Amino acid sequence: MLFSAKSKGLTALALIAVMGTLHACTPAIETIAPFDTRHKVPIAETFERMELYIRDEGTNLTARDRSAMRQFIGLYGQEGDGGIYLNVPSNAAGSNGMRQAQSEIQNLMRQAGLSGAPVQTGQYYVPAGAPAPLVMSFRRLAVVPMDCGVTQDVTRTYTNQTWPNFGCVAQANLGAMISDPRQLLENPQLDPRDNVRSNQAILDYQEGLDN
Repeated sequence: MLFSAKSKGLTALALIAVMGTLHACTPAIETIAPFDTRHKVPIAETFERMELYIRDEGTNLTARDRSAMRQFIGLYGQEGDGGIYLNVPSNAAGSNGMRQAQSEIQNLMRQAGLSGAPVQTGQYYVPAGAPAPLVMSFRRLAVVPMDCGVTQDVTRTYTNQTWPNFGCVAQANLGAMISDPRQLLENPQLDPRDNVRSNQAILDYQEGLDN
């Protein structure tokens, strides 16, 4: 069968129209951001606190109490953000026991190399005669646990794209391994590079030496 140039032109136009219609029916595929951008490790500010019950006439702290205080102050030195707070019960403010306790805290901070750390002291109301502790506290950053529950069928994907929750578990595991959340907020400082040692390692490799 012979086709005229006119019929061929009409056929080509029809094919173009059909292809255009099919393209218009194809849904646009949205570009999905990398999982470490979609699932950032959440960090929040939290408080660490320790309570010490002090007698008015004296601290009467045991070796266990002092060990717990030393560990608390050590944690503040490693992860504390800002100053350390001492909240004194109003019914014991100015007592001999509270003065001894605050002096003991300052002494432990000096031993930990934190003599220059800011210490803020305040009071909270307690009725006369009621037992109440001296509260030590400080702020620190902590990683917030992530909820990575799967709410959809991950095997149904018609566009070969990752599902929205992809990578959440990896980020949650990363957050669980971070000891200092500040590493996620600021670039860690690396030690200066030893160029002489690096060059020597390359030369040894080129010469086949096994160090």
